[in-house]
Amino acid sequence: MAENIPQPTAASNMDSINSTILKTAIEAIPLLTMDNYTLWKNRVENMLDLQELRTSLTSPTGVLSASEDVQLRTILTSKLESTIHANVITHDNEKSSKMIWKSISDYFASSQASNRARVFNSVLHIQFNPNEVQEFITQVKASISRLHEVGIILPKDILAYLILNKLPPSMSNISQQITHSEKEITPELVLDHLRLYMNDQQFLASTSSSKTVPTSLLTAESRKCKKGWHNPNAAHPKSNCWFLYPHLRPVENSGEASTSKSKA
Repeated sequence: MAENIPQPTAASNMDSINSTILKTAIEAIPLLTMDNYTLWKNRVENMLDLQELRTSLTSPTGVLSASEDVQLRTILTSKLESTIHANVITHDNEKSSKMIWKSISDYFASSQASNRARVFNSVLHIQFNPNEVQEFITQVKASISRLHEVGIILPKDILAYLILNKLPPSMSNISQQITHSEKEITPELVLDHLRLYMNDQQFLASTSSSKTVPTSLLTAESRKCKKGWHNPNAAHPKSNCWFLYPHLRPVENSGEASTSKSKA
């Protein structure tokens, strides 16, 4: 009886391995947001390559079978954040994976002026937080990738100066080290200096006996809030931050005005 039990073949073993790899590739695709299109596109293309469906989906002349279309449509729509879904999925394209892919590409990588302006403005609006340097570095690298996606190719030194312009005056020493060095000024050079700065800050924090940043290390500049962002080192709580909640800012002479009105 044991001799009649079919043994696994090399082909079946390979199919099992491929299924596992495909499952891993699909799970590795993040939800598409306004900030991670380049990463999302790379992960989706890896999944398509595993199934040999990249050309079929992305080329205008590509053809998908009915089952392939349903499969890719299901994967694509499941990997969209709700706000992105609302912007790229319509009643006209919701049943076509090729039309969904084109809609996503047009929304994020179109070279139309409106889209290029949106991407460039997102770069300008990146804010530097001295307590989250790694997050800043990630945002900058993602933004540079998005610039390339929409066809905005800026000189490396111009990009570097844009990054340096976001640093507070208290970090002017870093800007001077970069601009006065003999190395080519590039975004990566600036980010390397910021990584060194981050490592130094982490070392200072780890060697401090207190879990909080020593007051002596907090300059006046490092305590300031910025428009739309509350500095955790500020002297006021987040709930009372005028930069986050402009309506909380007291109106000057409002009390005197109301008093004069009541006297009248």
